[in-house]
Amino acid sequence: MDSRSPMVFFGVVFALAAPFWVAGTSGAKLPGLPMDLPVGALMFVCPFVAAAVLSRRHGGTVRGLATTTLVPRGRAGAAWLGAAFLLVPAVMVPSYVVASSLGAEGGAHAPVVAAPLLFAVFLVSAAAEEAGWTAYATDPLRRRLGALGAAVVLGTVWGVWHLVPLVQAGRSPAWTAWWFLGTVAARVIMVWVHRGSGGSVPSAVVFHAMLNVVPSLLPGYATDVTVVACAALFTTLVAVPLGVRLLREPPPRDPGRARPAPICGSWRDRR
Repeated sequence: MDSRSPMVFFGVVFALAAPFWVAGTSGAKLPGLPMDLPVGALMFVCPFVAAAVLSRRHGGTVRGLATTTLVPRGRAGAAWLGAAFLLVPAVMVPSYVVASSLGAEGGAHAPVVAAPLLFAVFLVSAAAEEAGWTAYATDPLRRRLGALGAAVVLGTVWGVWHLVPLVQAGRSPAWTAWWFLGTVAARVIMVWVHRGSGGSVPSAVVFHAMLNVVPSLLPGYATDVTVVACAALFTTLVAVPLGVRLLREPPPRDPGRARPAPICGSWRDRR
């Protein structure tokens, strides 16, 4: 029986994030990164720490959690990395074109030549987050709520968890509301990618990293018009159709008879 509790995990993640939110009240920004990220954004380590601590309580290991997060699961998992990489720019770049036509003004952004470095930086932060959101919490939630229910709950918690740093970054209420919609939509897509790749976590990691890389390269992403365009297209063109597919997923197995996920075992057990 899989004894992992997503609610306990959420509580630990929020508790661990509190000191970072307090640090963010200083107004300091992370140097060298776009989008005026506050120091509170360093809370990206919290999901990994929470998942590592809770996994060990259930007989897992940190090494097993890291392997699950970073190593694609079979050929299907490797094949889905490309789709996860391309999906975000395929939606966000046209969204930015639409926003520009509606009068969105340019703003601070990273040069395109910085994209590989940004990808490396955001891949680390995405892996730390998805070790918790995807590797630890997704499957237990899916067995309880179904794939779509799990995606909506995870997306909502994920969005709420980011609200304090967004306020510290100076985002407007309208921007934050549309970003929140886009965040829930993004989690629906990530759960679909995770399911399509056979439960491979790296596909979700790559998708998450690109959610940060692409906006960093778009002038004026912090404007209301741009985030409205991105959230609206992400939701209507991608998340809603995929959400319907997740809703049609066969009923999950009885949680009482469900096998523990791989992260509850050691690396030796996974070979």
